[in-house]
Amino acid sequence: KLMIQKFENNMSVPAIGPIFPKSPYASPDLKPVEFDTKKALSMLKKEGWKDSNGDGLLDKNGKKMSFTILEPGASYVKYHTIFKEDARKVGVEILIKQIEWNSFLKLVTQDKNFQMCRLCWGATSLDWDPKQIWHSESIVNGSNFISYKNKIVDKNTDLAIKEFDRNKRIKLLRKVEKEIVNDVPYLFYTFQDSGFYGHTDRIIKKKDTYKYGAGVSSWKFKKSKKEE
Repeated sequence: KLMIQKFENNMSVPAIGPIFPKSPYASPDLKPVEFDTKKALSMLKKEGWKDSNGDGLLDKNGKKMSFTILEPGASYVKYHTIFKEDARKVGVEILIKQIEWNSFLKLVTQDKNFQMCRLCWGATSLDWDPKQIWHSESIVNGSNFISYKNKIVDKNTDLAIKEFDRNKRIKLLRKVEKEIVNDVPYLFYTFQDSGFYGHTDRIIKKKDTYKYGAGVSSWKFKKSKKEE
């Protein structure tokens, strides 16, 4: 919520999972994970993590709880900084490593040699197809860079691809989303809910066939008098 207020002009919503909350494929019974440092610390302590040497960081079996986030874009470092400050409150160290784009791609998509990284996914269709990112078959030839595996996700994803009845497909994919949210393979940040755009009488544009965006990609402009 703080990220949305500070960086996104309150024009986004907290992400619950991989589906935009207003999509018909989103499960209405799922809720965002609430920010609760006391509960987080309690869960970590139950797993044997504690600050044994007084340095402010949790440790276990001689290893401190520390993670490095790979970040290829300078504009997103501010998001990680908030995450880093909040994690420190419960004794977790977050290191932010900004790297060049090609190096990032190699480590994440080819070598898969990373602890954490920031990814941005955008929807390209009104129908949600989780196969590319969440199916186990996509670990090798897809975008499942974190090697996520869940048999229920695989099964219902495959069934949904073959299902022509949209209502039945929605039920299958809501099961997929629920599994992903419960597994917490990602720390989902935000979804853009609205945005600013300008309009001028020079814009020539047919009516949208869908209502999920302003349709700026289909705008065309009349030539100005200067251009003529």
